[in-house]
Amino acid sequence: MFKLSNVENRVDLELSIEGYQFPNSPTDDWCFVRILVKQDDDTYEVIDPALEATELYCILKWFRCLSERKLPRYAQLTFTEPCLEFKFLACTDSSVRISICLSHELKPSFDLKQFGLSASDWSVVFELGDSEFNRIISDIEKTLLRYPIRGQS
Repeated sequence: MFKLSNVENRVDLELSIEGYQFPNSPTDDWCFVRILVKQDDDTYEVIDPALEATELYCILKWFRCLSERKLPRYAQLTFTEPCLEFKFLACTDSSVRISICLSHELKPSFDLKQFGLSASDWSVVFELGDSEFNRIISDIEKTLLRYPIRGQS
């Protein structure tokens, strides 16, 4: 879905959707989320059914608002599964600062090194400009075409 580097270019985070948890179900839209984190010599990769397709649509709306420099309905975007969270932090004319928090099943097994500190809390800070927003929004739209919301009339 997207790949980002933190504000210090020390942490790379990839988030992608690998398919439905139950591909043959016409109503269940739980999706397998793949997280890949690289920091220095450490790498962490996990696949977990952490988001529903309906939540992917919420993520798309959230990024669209921020790309237009509008505050989204929620500054902090949380989901049914508490292992992933998006937070709006700050905005300038040229960029928006967000954090993506990984916990529980999605939390890397090593400490986050950011801003000269080492922490077990995985709240990675990213600075997004127009090109990043365009890429993220396009990638989420393509993901929703492959894994649409199911089971709604």
